[in-house]
Amino acid sequence: MEKQDSNKLIDACAPMCRAGMATISVVLGTYNEADNITRLIPLIESMFKAENLNGEIVVVDDSSPDGTAEIIRRFESEYDNIRLFSRPGKLGHGSAIAEGYRHTQGDVVFSMDTDFSHDPADIPRFIAKINEGFDFVQASRYVRGGSYEVKSYETLKKNVASRVGNVLVRVLTGVPLHDFTTSFRAVRREVVLKVMTESAGNSFFMEFAVRAYRMGFKLAEIPIVFKDRVSGKSKLKLGKQSFTMLKELLKLSLS
Repeated sequence: MEKQDSNKLIDACAPMCRAGMATISVVLGTYNEADNITRLIPLIESMFKAENLNGEIVVVDDSSPDGTAEIIRRFESEYDNIRLFSRPGKLGHGSAIAEGYRHTQGDVVFSMDTDFSHDPADIPRFIAKINEGFDFVQASRYVRGGSYEVKSYETLKKNVASRVGNVLVRVLTGVPLHDFTTSFRAVRREVVLKVMTESAGNSFFMEFAVRAYRMGFKLAEIPIVFKDRVSGKSKLKLGKQSFTMLKELLKLSLS
């Protein structure tokens, strides 16, 4: 996307834009991501600069014992657009993003993984879609042009479970998306303020999308290449998360 398209964001989100506040908020949830966050934050900052975006980074850390919070605090002193919110224990990625949403100032709010499964260079593509008039833009591994990198048996199991789960969500809720469970998305501030969720875990991502659609917000998808974790250890407990997701899905489909 050309730089002039990024600048259209101010017009696209009017009259919500407020002088002196960030146009873009990027929310990150962290737990033991010291190696990844060291490289990810400078990449996001470089993207802001290259695209001439007024952005902020909001990090919610679940008391990572590996020193993630200390690294972020050092970045806070280096940059003036980073805010850290520490929580007393490991409460999960979905709830970290939900918490981060509440602390954002941007007119368009992003969330993404911190393990380089998501590429911050894709953010301008979301902005271009927002500028087309959409309220909620979801990254998708399962539309034309999207893919899910599989490099191990564990990743293969996650891939299969994800594909089956996303088909179930689409069929049972009637929401015309293909990927409800990846955190990489952009939503207008109005959506953040109006959509209320109950899910505490990763089911938050599914619930938020379903409720946004039911409230009449305009949803769109863009394809992404979802890469396997570069470093660090996955926190996803596939069996437990699948059971929780199914339970939350049934509740949503009956409501």
